[in-house]
Amino acid sequence: MLTYIFLAFSALGSILFTFGTSIHWLWLLPIFVGLFAAFNASFFLVLWFSTIFLPKKDPIEKTLNVYGLIWFVCDWITTLLRIKIDFRGMEQFPNEPFVLVSNHISNFDPVVVLAKVKGRKIAFVSKPSNFKIPAVGPYIHEAGFLAIDRQNAMRAMRTIKRAAELVVSEQMIMGIYPEGTRSKSGELLEFKEGAFLLAKRAQAPVVVITTKGTNQIAKNKILKSSKVELDVIEVIDKETVQNMKLNELSAHVRESIANALQ
Repeated sequence: MLTYIFLAFSALGSILFTFGTSIHWLWLLPIFVGLFAAFNASFFLVLWFSTIFLPKKDPIEKTLNVYGLIWFVCDWITTLLRIKIDFRGMEQFPNEPFVLVSNHISNFDPVVVLAKVKGRKIAFVSKPSNFKIPAVGPYIHEAGFLAIDRQNAMRAMRTIKRAAELVVSEQMIMGIYPEGTRSKSGELLEFKEGAFLLAKRAQAPVVVITTKGTNQIAKNKILKSSKVELDVIEVIDKETVQNMKLNELSAHVRESIANALQ
């Protein structure tokens, strides 16, 4: 929605300026592009400035209700980059809190999910560098996103434990990518068991989805639209999660995703 508003104001502004100053109409397009870029840059700067008013406590005790803003920004990003998202099977989402797992092929994977899953608290276990992104990092921190240190097993376990606590106390969806890092080739990597330990600790169901097409977004940029497909392929109820061993659960979900991707 925000992108369309910026487009409308840019078009109106460029028309009024061009014809109001009697400059050649060939200036219409450059002025339009300049105004559109200025509007988007201004929004980002306002967002960045607003982070100074956010609490600085780490770790957070209770999430801040900034989910509406996060959905709004993700919608802005996906529209700006011309990303078309088809999320099939969301009606299968449990009404209770759950753990969301998927294959991981792009840094845009959480963005497209956040752009479509609205009206519910949702956060992700993410790499530490994402929390250093200007304007974005402070907000996702306050929303309950958690940084995980894959190089330190003890710290990673503390993150998993905290994520489970948030799922229960905040009644939220926690997304985590079992591969631990994005697959640059697109091939499914080996799974870590942390995602499933999280589900067991939170006594929560596991929703398994596949992600396709996000690896093209960075290549296409704004010049070409990108089609992304998200599919819910399985919902594992919390009783089954508790009864299965970690390695069995991990292997089962990996096989489900691998089969669905093929």
